[in-house]
Amino acid sequence: MFWGNQYDLVLIDVEGEEGIPRAEHMCSEIKTAQHQQLVAFVCNWRVAILTDCPDEIVRTEFDPAAFARGVSDIVPPAAH
Repeated sequence: MFWGNQYDLVLIDVEGEEGIPRAEHMCSEIKTAQHQQLVAFVCNWRVAILTDCPDEIVRTEFDPAAFARGVSDIVPPAAH
């Protein structure tokens, strides 16, 4: 699904600790296909992620404005 396209940012929603392995696998698949693709995990503060695959981690805690700012901070200025 990502192999033919380059996006400003790919967000992978991590659902709790049990979702980390799937998120890491998806991130790895994306980075293997397009190593320059910017990838961020989206999760809450209770999820500990100890991997180097995503470029960034966007934390969500029921604050949509903070989430939007976090995403905006990650996306390169030329893409805004």
